[in-house]
Amino acid sequence: MTAPHLTLAIGSETLLVDRAILRVSAAARAADPSVQRTVISAADEEAPHDLLEATAPNLFGDGGVVVVTGVDGAEDAMAKSLKQVISDLPDNVYLVITHPGGVKGKALLDAIKAADAEVIDCQPLKKGKATVEFIAKEFASHRRKATPAAQTALYEAIGQDLGLLAGAVSQLVSDVDANPIDLDDVKDYFAGVADVSGFVISDLVWERRYAEAMRSLRQAMLVTEPGRVGPMATSSLASGLRSLVRVGGMPPGTPQGVVAKEAGCPPWKVEALRRQWSRWSGDQRRLAAAVVALADVDGAVKGGVLEGSSLDPEQKLLALERLVAATAGAVRQD
Repeated sequence: MTAPHLTLAIGSETLLVDRAILRVSAAARAADPSVQRTVISAADEEAPHDLLEATAPNLFGDGGVVVVTGVDGAEDAMAKSLKQVISDLPDNVYLVITHPGGVKGKALLDAIKAADAEVIDCQPLKKGKATVEFIAKEFASHRRKATPAAQTALYEAIGQDLGLLAGAVSQLVSDVDANPIDLDDVKDYFAGVADVSGFVISDLVWERRYAEAMRSLRQAMLVTEPGRVGPMATSSLASGLRSLVRVGGMPPGTPQGVVAKEAGCPPWKVEALRRQWSRWSGDQRRLAAAVVALADVDGAVKGGVLEGSSLDPEQKLLALERLVAATAGAVRQD
């Protein structure tokens, strides 16, 4: 792999920016193991001088990777130094410039792009499909696979933090021998992670599986910090409810792919959501009551809706239990 001599990483996603820098550094060191890396903040007063010094030819011909961060904050002197350097970049210098995105410093960005910089998109990924695709690529980078259900469960467990997601994938491929890794592997591995418990509880509640929902909730209470259980559960329930209602609002016979797009979920989950909706479609009043109850408990577990209405930890857990019991236990179990 050949390192580009001029790289521009645009975006505020830390993991992607770090990887862009590491990729250039690794390629440069593969060509010359003695290469050193220098990091310069474009906003520092000494940045113009430091940049010129770091990129100047030397008697020994030593190369270097020079990382200039935050060029959106570059003053005129730094912008001038950068333009000077990129106009005549030494062959043994690899310059990586980072910009968080936006319009600030656009003229300087245009000048860097015009100098034939390799531009790397480091913008934050959109929630949902784009992030699940990132997870799939992470597994592929380890030469492993995971089922769509496992990828989505991991996303719902960890959230939008790409660094944590990459770390979770790394741990899974290291510790789990199965290939592809499936949903049960993710659930087993993250049994103590609050958001996985929330994902499981939500599905059981909206499927109106009372006994299993209560059992999962109480297991979550045992392995999760008391202060996190309530917000975790209500957030997951609200997310599940939104998907449920979106699916319920689609005309009968709508193709699975269309439903998945509308509901913001992977295609494999449409069948489960349709099953959940079938348990509520003839009971609209009780579903409306569940929505109101969820909103009330969500406020209660986050500190109280009205002044002086804050609950102590035990009262919050009791309110949560009552919500799950009332919602999931509304009908006889199959």
